[in-house]
Amino acid sequence: MFPTRIQLSKKTWDKLQYLQTKTRLTPNVTARIAISLALRDTRTASINESKPEQAHVINRDVLFGEHEKAYEALIRQFCFEQNVQNDIQEVIRSLIDSGLHKLGHTRSLSDLRHVFQYE
Repeated sequence: MFPTRIQLSKKTWDKLQYLQTKTRLTPNVTARIAISLALRDTRTASINESKPEQAHVINRDVLFGEHEKAYEALIRQFCFEQNVQNDIQEVIRSLIDSGLHKLGHTRSLSDLRHVFQYE
């Protein structure tokens, strides 16, 4: 079962808010994009086990919306394929952080075109 509340670090939350000012996408939508990007590139699968000191809590319903079951299935499949035994909270945080790193160059909504193109 997915946790009902996901704790994100202040640094992660600040990145999500920064991207919101640039793209006008809400943090939950940007986090979903980040998770998708991280799941697409499993070569860089690493899980950060540290618990954030200053945490911003986001509810599961807000983070995943109506697609919660789809994200849960994708993340569980990722854990199975990568043999990840970590707490699901750590996995979600790490996927968001990894995906946000891939979005680091984003300065506007149009910069997200590459996210939706197959390479």
